[in-house]
Amino acid sequence: MPRDPRIDELATDPDARVMVFVDGQNLYNACRRTFGHPLCHPHLLAEHLAGARTRNRVACRFYTGRPNPNIPHERRRVRNLDRRLNEMNRVGVTVIKRPLRYHWDWGHQQPLPEPGPGVPPQTVTLTPWQRPQEKGIDLAIALDVIEFALVDSLDVAIIVSLDRDLAEIPNALRNLRPILNRPVRLEAAVPVPPGRSDPKTLTGFAYTHQITEEVFELVRDDTDYTAPDRDWTPPALPRTLAERQPSRKSPGLP
Repeated sequence: MPRDPRIDELATDPDARVMVFVDGQNLYNACRRTFGHPLCHPHLLAEHLAGARTRNRVACRFYTGRPNPNIPHERRRVRNLDRRLNEMNRVGVTVIKRPLRYHWDWGHQQPLPEPGPGVPPQTVTLTPWQRPQEKGIDLAIALDVIEFALVDSLDVAIIVSLDRDLAEIPNALRNLRPILNRPVRLEAAVPVPPGRSDPKTLTGFAYTHQITEEVFELVRDDTDYTAPDRDWTPPALPRTLAERQPSRKSPGLP
């Protein structure tokens, strides 16, 4: 089936209703691996990705797993994450949480050298621990994209994730064309390492935004969400890119 030319028009239409879906843990890991710092402001990233399509409010939805506060060693992580999610809510981000699942596993805390030829054998002590696992985030994003498309709540969906399971969304939207009877543009956004010359593209999406180091610095979040309770003061986050001010860099991460 040929591509609807109206989909291309939605790339720059200022009246297009844009909704950005952020896979929180996926973005966290990708930014830490690519830029050496895992946190960014999802609402500022959403504004950047929308570009000129801001006549309607740009909606931002942030999906993340939440640790179990009833597990003693997880309570601090819950506190730190909740601080960050509360601040997101204050600036208009819709937060969707799913409880992490746990299973017992063997693990160790000793630092190990990088493996390679000539590296001697290492001796470690294994202890049982409850390994957390995020489940259902990709499904929640996919279902929400389809639902908002069906109820005519968006014209452009931008998915911020490298999760391969989300590649099924373009196929689903194509199959829904007879029902939708209107264009829905699907875009992706992925972090890319400095110096990459060829753009990274995700199959099935009309466009793949490149979250470069320059873009990351625009939306970077340096808030110390790990501060002790006695030192914690909710930050005044910038609500728009125009309000973005240089912030104090901090190593504290949730």
